[in-house]
Amino acid sequence: MSEEKWRLVKDPPLPGETNMERDLHMLQEVAAGESPPVIRLYRWSPPAVSLGYFQKEAEVVDPEACRRNGIEVVRRPTGGRAILHYREVTYCLVIPENHPIVPAGIVESYRYLSRGLVLALEKLGLEPQLAPENKDPGKVVPGSCFDTPSDYELQVQQKKVVGSAQLRRNGVLLQHGSVLLELLPELNREVLLPPEGQPGKLSVRFLRKRAAGLKDLGLQVEEEELMQALEEGFASVLEVGS
Repeated sequence: MSEEKWRLVKDPPLPGETNMERDLHMLQEVAAGESPPVIRLYRWSPPAVSLGYFQKEAEVVDPEACRRNGIEVVRRPTGGRAILHYREVTYCLVIPENHPIVPAGIVESYRYLSRGLVLALEKLGLEPQLAPENKDPGKVVPGSCFDTPSDYELQVQQKKVVGSAQLRRNGVLLQHGSVLLELLPELNREVLLPPEGQPGKLSVRFLRKRAAGLKDLGLQVEEEELMQALEEGFASVLEVGS
């Protein structure tokens, strides 16, 4: 457990640009020594597709489908692939890179910080497991974050339920990610384009095989209950205050 108490922030649903600005503002506060490490839990309104920092929007989203469904398109400060933020809760962890609890490697630090996610899902009655090692971790392709698990992301029943990404800037580590309540594969198929070299739209059958929301796994849980489980899960691993 950390000797330094973490600050907990629980926000109401906010637009995508505001959510990304708040995550970066927390990074700046921690970098400037104006804040202890931070845990932020939040949601999105209206729904949004967030693009990984290096993705090209024209290769990832169908703009007309997004407009038709009232879905914003925003860019994350982190890498990785596109995520549809609709029925989910997002978490963000911000901590100095040289903090004693932070392992040196990206995968190792992700694995450590993800212990709070594991405990949260266990509190809800699930049995999460870490995804197996990605044999090609340097490869970044267009498409949905949830069609392929990355190193040490969480799976339930061999389906990805949490998609996360990291950023390191100004000596600070920021990790944020989405915990799905519902996968919504048909909507993902409508608004997201498939990876390069795959014709047509994303396969609904493929998405259902590779990923799931908590309700898709038969768990009847709402946003507030999931936020509470995440708060308790992280509090079991890190010293969390308000």
